[in-house]
Amino acid sequence: MGNRGTPKGRDRAPRGGGTPGGAFPRARPVSSGGAGRRSRCRSGSAQPVVAAKEPFAVELQAGRTYAWCSCGHSKRQPFCDGAHKTAAPGLAPLRFTPEEDARVWLCGCKRTRTPPYCDGTHKGEAVQGAPLPPRL
Repeated sequence: MGNRGTPKGRDRAPRGGGTPGGAFPRARPVSSGGAGRRSRCRSGSAQPVVAAKEPFAVELQAGRTYAWCSCGHSKRQPFCDGAHKTAAPGLAPLRFTPEEDARVWLCGCKRTRTPPYCDGTHKGEAVQGAPLPPRL
């Protein structure tokens, strides 16, 4: 969690993209059945919780597969630790593989319209007024 903190200067949270420059890096979705689709199950009525009211700055490595937590219950934010299996059984992580090394902002509020990348949704009242899950 050393890469989490308040963004400053050039590394400020993006307005319209997942990188400090504002563009979304290219990533290959990892599919678990449907070709060309990102793997994220949204069956049932489970809803994600706000894990953080700001994005997470992370360094991604090209060719490595990541599992972004989509439920908000993981203790390893922004990545999945399997907590959805008991806390939000209808949700699953979004698995993706970046095509190039990049410093990006991954969504912490779980309400982005461009998962797993931050799109600025966390700045809205619905996220800023939401309770955060307890951290032990």
